[in-house]
Amino acid sequence: MLAAFVEQLKSSLHESFLGQHPWLQWLARETIALLTGPLTGERTRYYWPELVGAILFAAVVFLLRDRRHGDRFAAFLGYLFPRKVFIHPSTWVDIKILVANHFVVPAINITWRLGSPLFVGLLLGLMTAAFGPAPRNLEWSGTTIVLYTLVFFMAEDFGYFVYHYLMHRVPWLWAFHKVHHSAETLQVFANVRSHPVEHILGLPFSGAITALVIAPALYFGVGEAPYATVLGFSLFTMIAVAVAGQLHHSHIWISWGPTLEHVLISPAMHHIHHSTAERHWNKNMGGTIALWDWIFGTIFIPKGYEKLNFGVGEGVVQPHPTLLAAYLVPFLEILPFRDRLFDRVAPFVKHLPASLKSTLASGDRASQ
Repeated sequence: MLAAFVEQLKSSLHESFLGQHPWLQWLARETIALLTGPLTGERTRYYWPELVGAILFAAVVFLLRDRRHGDRFAAFLGYLFPRKVFIHPSTWVDIKILVANHFVVPAINITWRLGSPLFVGLLLGLMTAAFGPAPRNLEWSGTTIVLYTLVFFMAEDFGYFVYHYLMHRVPWLWAFHKVHHSAETLQVFANVRSHPVEHILGLPFSGAITALVIAPALYFGVGEAPYATVLGFSLFTMIAVAVAGQLHHSHIWISWGPTLEHVLISPAMHHIHHSTAERHWNKNMGGTIALWDWIFGTIFIPKGYEKLNFGVGEGVVQPHPTLLAAYLVPFLEILPFRDRLFDRVAPFVKHLPASLKSTLASGDRASQ
């Protein structure tokens, strides 16, 4: 109902004076989408059931593990929103990147056609050419819908793992992914601290992998392939709530224990992934499922609580202290003639931000 109301509101903009100004109309639509995204789930990773689930999960951890005698509700709010985390300069850069990406990514996205529909169409064409017309002999039942949803979820997560692994291992991809890892605090906004190039490159990976599940379902199944829902919410959302997905980027250490952490990524495991300690680099690449890390040897299961620092490395100058630096520094890092560029700008380098000086002068490690 709310999603329909928001769509109606955005459609009504065309009938207003904004209809005579396409760019203003687009800006208004995007602003509405930005503000209502957490309520509708559209183009956001802050859908309200996930946020509510994260708060409830944190409340349980607070009550059972971290609460001190005499603590009241105000103490829980301080536990949930620690001042030193949310006023940190890195957190404010996260928020600026979140807002900027909402407007910039759709405007520059050159891979929007390279998503699931394209790869599904290609694969269906290949299957039809090889095996003949689609038999469509699979009737969808409750069991097959749930199985299909879970297989799709695993395929999507594996696609994320492969893409994430490459972002860490390929130097020019790491230059862009490092924007995410330069976060010095973990909180809800760090979840989407990423360079626009990441959004552009990630879609083809996800589309190609999930097409391997969607195409056979359309080839053999009757009608569209439906996804399972729980209480009206997508099963994906419920899984994210169940495994505390929103708490992966938080200051709260939550571990599932060594056995379950071979299967599912815990918030503690993702903390390890963001750690500046060299022994933690390139570990725990999975989004939700830890099996991929276990299989490919990138898993790191902490034996207990570890006090961690977050960022790209101990003693490394923050490469992205501002929104502008977060957007521009990765392009400077991948320039093949960076050293010569530094020679040219050396007379003016005193006017550059510290992050740009560091990048032009010596760069950073190729990957983490």
